[in-house]
Amino acid sequence: MSPRKSEKPELSRLELFVMDRIWESGEASSAEIVDAVRTMRKLAPTTIRTVIANLKKKGYLEQVPSLERGFRFRPIVSRDAVAKRSLRDLFASMFQGSPRQAIAFMLREDELSQSDVAELRRMLDEKRPRGGKS
Repeated sequence: MSPRKSEKPELSRLELFVMDRIWESGEASSAEIVDAVRTMRKLAPTTIRTVIANLKKKGYLEQVPSLERGFRFRPIVSRDAVAKRSLRDLFASMFQGSPRQAIAFMLREDELSQSDVAELRRMLDEKRPRGGKS
């Protein structure tokens, strides 16, 4: 599946990990991002700053005007947009483009609690078309 013209390049696992820290904060200085990442992964600050620069180059982050000494960044692509594309790509490559096949696989493979099953039923009921047709 070739990427759509308007889509940004895919994120590596490390880039996605860094973006998760930025999405959580909403906006952060490079120093804050480095600190947040380093509390969870032992990476050199220069590595994290390189990842930030790559995310900016790929169009996932924008620099925010600031009076601080360092740069501030905020995401310009939402977590939901990245998740939607990642799931679409997963469905295409692993499940012949079928969300139904992916969900069936997950239901067979994962242990679900009764509350998980109840929540899934509620979500399916909300998705069911109105007017009697199923």
